[in-house]
Amino acid sequence: MLLKKMKISSNDIYVSGEYYKNNPDWSVTDARWKTDVIRQLLKKNDINPKEVIEVGCGAGENLVELLKKNSSIEKLTGYDISPQAIELAAKKATDKIRFFNEDITAKENAMADMMLVIDVVEHVDDYYGFLRKLKTKSNWFVFHIPLDISCRTLMKPHVILQQRQSVGHIHYYTKEMVQWALQDTGYEIIDWVYSKPVVDLQPADSLKRFIKKILRNISFAFNKDWSVKKWGGYSMMILAK
Repeated sequence: MLLKKMKISSNDIYVSGEYYKNNPDWSVTDARWKTDVIRQLLKKNDINPKEVIEVGCGAGENLVELLKKNSSIEKLTGYDISPQAIELAAKKATDKIRFFNEDITAKENAMADMMLVIDVVEHVDDYYGFLRKLKTKSNWFVFHIPLDISCRTLMKPHVILQQRQSVGHIHYYTKEMVQWALQDTGYEIIDWVYSKPVVDLQPADSLKRFIKKILRNISFAFNKDWSVKKWGGYSMMILAK
């Protein structure tokens, strides 16, 4: 009965406006901290791209924030299959930033020094095919992929169901599964870091959440891998080529 009620995510929900209805801000509030992590990863590895493409750019805020943090980037281009996302993003276009309502995997001449794939892979039906198509379009890649599989979600599968219904995740990963998928599709992982969930970054709004936040942050400080697998909610920011 549960399976009959579940909406299986596909390109349709992004084109039709269903995703926009459920996520009207298109996660623009996350762009600042995500681009902070991206900038730190690039700086650590001495990567200074001149042209950047974002796949599944949404409302375009990642590119806006990244340019603020690195004014040496000369050209930033965002692609998204959702017309609603591009309508939001187009308001932020400048002489350096452009947005297109297109599927980048179908564009043979789309190339860049750096490609951002931020919270996209988990939404794509054939993500192995998707990753292989992107591989020829850039020299460097930054992936941000959520690690939805944890002890908590194995014991409470409704947490994953919530992710499935609210934000359209149809694939779920551990750190190792992400690494295997990228290696299987021809990428070399150069560096990576865990990124914390918003619940660990923002002030807690209740005593229960405050205590939970303290416990999560203490365990993360002592053993990152254990904490990620125990509590869940973390993601990986990955630099690859």
